Amino acid sequence: MSNTTMATSTILLFLLAGLAAAHGDGDTTIRLPSDGAKASRPRAAKPWDCCDNIEISRLMIYPPLYRCNDEVKQCAAACKECVEAPGGDFNGGAFVCSDWFSTVDPGPKCTAALDGLSMERPWKCCDNIKRLPTKPDPPQWRCNDELEPSQCTAACKSCREAPGPFPGKLICEDIYWGADPGPLCTPRPWGDCCDKAFCNKMNPPTCRCMDEVKECADACKDCQRVESSEPPRYVCKDRFTGHPGPVCKPRAEN
Repeated sequence: MSNTTMATSTILLFLLAGLAAAHGDGDTTIRLPSDGAKASRPRAAKPWDCCDNIEISRLMIYPPLYRCNDEVKQCAAACKECVEAPGGDFNGGAFVCSDWFSTVDPGPKCTAALDGLSMERPWKCCDNIKRLPTKPDPPQWRCNDELEPSQCTAACKSCREAPGPFPGKLICEDIYWGADPGPLCTPRPWGDCCDKAFCNKMNPPTCRCMDEVKECADACKDCQRVESSEPPRYVCKDRFTGHPGPVCKPRAEN
């Protein structure tokens, strides 16, 4: 071996030794990006534990986006945007989680009975009817009338306490699945129909009927004559909380 070759070999040995010392612990494992923080990142938890009134977004993406429209006493810990529900069903208010969540499986229902609802109404009539924010056909309804305990327990499978002193009245928690939630218990002050109804945006709404009629309905308490009307026409000035009723037909009979 020539002196030049020996010198070159010696230099290479020193270079390799220096690289090994600079590396430190000698770990030469090549780590892929999938072995790092991305793999250890925990999956986001669903903003709800269970849901009866699930809604799927119209966005054509996969996994799809879901939102739970259940009204609850307290949102799940994973919910980021918990908003107050209008006209909540619980004492002290109700809340809805408005988060959208991307998942293949939105999770189980909270109320197993919703899978086999009875088509029979638990109530004969209802003034404070509420349509649930679900999208089946026919729709789902709940009656929030305050009843005497004996009335509620006789008609409903489940009752809850109404707001106010305890013990007091009860509210039926049963859900009815059908197209017709039934008649009102308290008659509308203007009768069964109205052409000129004015209602606020509450749920249920408070309404007035400005129809000019030959005579007010028997249930009207504040019946006033329209000025300068000949023959005389009348308007019921009462307010009513609930649906104002269908349009009167034919209009000429008013």
